[in-house]
Amino acid sequence: MTLAELISQLTEKDDGLTVFASEPWTAQSDAMAVANREGTGQPDAEGRTYLLETALIHDVLDTWRAHHDGAIPSPQQACEAVVYYAENDTYLYPDEDLP
Repeated sequence: MTLAELISQLTEKDDGLTVFASEPWTAQSDAMAVANREGTGQPDAEGRTYLLETALIHDVLDTWRAHHDGAIPSPQQACEAVVYYAENDTYLYPDEDLP
């Protein structure tokens, strides 16, 4: 499953999961969500690394919508916002939107 597919399928009931994805993180990265676990610093057997907890992903997307007049992000926009947060520990605001 790609990161874009995984993010688009997340629901609030998935807030107890952790997302791992292959680097470099893009919409096309191989991704999976697993029950929260300790030791997220090491890649899994397929080389996927810790990205974010699903509760944080929902927060990132809620913040994105709030700064875009309630618009729903495209799968690409959602991935860009999530990856930006994972790499920078801050939200992607409209004046920082990626091309």
